[in-house]
Amino acid sequence: MGQSPSSMRSKSGRRSFRGFARRHKMNKSSLSHTFSLPPSEEYPELMNVNTATEEQLMTLPGVNRQLARAIVLHRQMIGRFKRVDDLALVSGIGAEKLELLRPEISISNRKQVSRASSCSQSLDSVRVSVESKLCSVNSSSVFQLQCVPGLNQEIAANIVDYRNKKGPFKSLDDLIKVRGMDVVRLSTVKQHLSLELRKCESLQHLTNGHVNGCSDETLAKSLLNGVSSTPKTPHRKSLSMPNKLPMTLPNGFATAPVNDILDLLSAYSHRPIVEEDFKYERDGIKCCRIASWNLHQLDVDKITNPGVREVICRTILENKLSLIAIQDVLDAAALKILCDELNSPSLRRVREWKSNSHRWEYCIADQLDSKKLGFLFDSSNKGITIEDIPLDQVCLLSEASEIRPLVSELATLRSERYVTEPQAFLLSGRPTVILNVVCHNRLSTEDVEHLERVVKMADRCRLPLALAGEFCCWSNVQTLECCEPLLDEGLSTTIDNKYSGQSCILSGTDKATFNGHFGAIKSGLSHLAIPRGWSWGGPASPYCPIWAEIKIPD
Repeated sequence: MGQSPSSMRSKSGRRSFRGFARRHKMNKSSLSHTFSLPPSEEYPELMNVNTATEEQLMTLPGVNRQLARAIVLHRQMIGRFKRVDDLALVSGIGAEKLELLRPEISISNRKQVSRASSCSQSLDSVRVSVESKLCSVNSSSVFQLQCVPGLNQEIAANIVDYRNKKGPFKSLDDLIKVRGMDVVRLSTVKQHLSLELRKCESLQHLTNGHVNGCSDETLAKSLLNGVSSTPKTPHRKSLSMPNKLPMTLPNGFATAPVNDILDLLSAYSHRPIVEEDFKYERDGIKCCRIASWNLHQLDVDKITNPGVREVICRTILENKLSLIAIQDVLDAAALKILCDELNSPSLRRVREWKSNSHRWEYCIADQLDSKKLGFLFDSSNKGITIEDIPLDQVCLLSEASEIRPLVSELATLRSERYVTEPQAFLLSGRPTVILNVVCHNRLSTEDVEHLERVVKMADRCRLPLALAGEFCCWSNVQTLECCEPLLDEGLSTTIDNKYSGQSCILSGTDKATFNGHFGAIKSGLSHLAIPRGWSWGGPASPYCPIWAEIKIPD
């Protein structure tokens, strides 16, 4: 049976503008005044997916509001679609839907149309002047300049470099002085450029000086937020890190939508699905996870990389680690920046983690060693409180006769082959000592005897004591016969073959303090914003974090 032209539909159930164009060509009838097109155009023009709004995108076949919003969000992250095929990367658009949309869309500004709908405006109301679309050579970033037809990334960077050294361009003809620019290219790009200085709409301050090679000291000062003026006592959590830094970079990247770029890198950086929902209890008994993580040369330069901060913070939050012994800290200020990110997140992926208590603290003693040992802990979460206390205060909480000699011995635990940093904590009111350990070589007989003497003294004082850290090799773990390793011997604790080491957690006193659950975290430790040699996608540390669950008294 025949159907009227008005009833013809595309496969998605929506009317096809392409089909409408064909019927218009055949019938040669004038259109209604409610849908007017420029008289010089015989066909309805294609929709520019780089400028279309959500409402306009919803007029395409098979595109609902959810899909239109996904297209706009993806476009904001990448800046613009360079090819129609790029839409295949948008969540919800597959090969079949892309083929359905292909006849209706374009990525060229020369084929933009405002489609008729109840929400759309007239063509005159959305027509933008040519001047407003010009790219300013005196204020645009490298990212914006490289989108100009005829300019690539190298020439765009050369333009910004020339502008930083010589000042603003006084004439577009001065671009001929830029390295890589020739007369033919200049004549092509001049029509897309202007000299106007105006505030960039996408101005955002870069929170990552490490990725872009920034070595400006103002970045470190902004992140430290006054750390350099703190007294020389064990550092504690103080102020929160600002979400935006009051600085601009001299390389042209300051006006780029940096947060969008970082979001895009994060979106393609794998985060594991946490299989177990740890409830801070086992068999009706409260417990928390203590961990050890060698963060490998952790300093301010490293921690200002947002990929490093995101990996460390998300790994801690996803695995619900409550107390972490951290090794290889080169700068105490780096530990403060990490703590501030957990308490006042500036990164989207850290902010969106809902079960964060935002009550994180850190402590790190003044040590002569270039590689310091520190602790990061969640002071209050799910009814479990953790408080760091001076070792001397343990003497006031225990009536054991050997407690003072024990505290004195703990302060002397070091040699040429290993260093330790003892720290006392109150785990929901119960005193517990965590011995942060780093072994540089095989332990000598004297080293083993000294460590075992301290462990036995703590056992006689009924003071829970645990050793956590980097033991260099499994033989060092085995020589401490009075301690029980909580991890299996064959468990590898490195994720890079270039590095060797053996992280472990040992119970030094009452073995029943731990419940037997442990693990090593080996996924989600890399990020596309972290360098890997001359490439990207490196790990936050070549060592993986390990954890064990300790019982908490009622």
